[in-house]
Amino acid sequence: MKKLILCILCLLVCSVCAAAEPAKKVVFWYQVPEVILEVQNPEHDVEKGKVEFEAFLKEKYGKRFNIQIFKCAPEKELTVADVSLVTRPNYVPVIVNIDLAGVGTGEKLVGKYATVKVALKETVAIDGKFYSYDYGVKEYDSSMLRVAGYVVASEDDPRINTKNAVNDCITDACKLDTKVNRYADPAAYEKEQARYKGEFNKL
Repeated sequence: MKKLILCILCLLVCSVCAAAEPAKKVVFWYQVPEVILEVQNPEHDVEKGKVEFEAFLKEKYGKRFNIQIFKCAPEKELTVADVSLVTRPNYVPVIVNIDLAGVGTGEKLVGKYATVKVALKETVAIDGKFYSYDYGVKEYDSSMLRVAGYVVASEDDPRINTKNAVNDCITDACKLDTKVNRYADPAAYEKEQARYKGEFNKL
């Protein structure tokens, strides 16, 4: 009897595993201006910055995608042909485009603090077509300490502010919004799931 129950359990587990859709394998392309690589370290060493930035990208985007190949895209408008050159038939190209969009300021308890604006767009190539999700331009502040909603202390180094703003933008994009109610708002839930998985063709 125990053997029969064990066999049934094994069959159930196998059927569930077979039904689960494996994560699509991804060729990950990132496209950024050189200045984003320069701000990664105090020496403004681009090659060292590239290594540091790629490690951060892999850490964050690795939560969303099964990354097999990692590529730095040239600074030009990419075509499907460009990103398909190193893509195997069952791999999906994902392109992440990050750009700096200016600076701003905010009121501190005494004085002002700096902000950095970052633009982010993610694109996938499916069946010979590009599908994108544009996060638009978001502004990130340099506040280090807030008391009762007021900024008391802030970072004043422009390099660190820029690096932190880019990192915060990437971190935000790689979070799944678990507050979306799948029961009360199933359309919003499906949209957030599709965004997180990079299934922009479903949006």
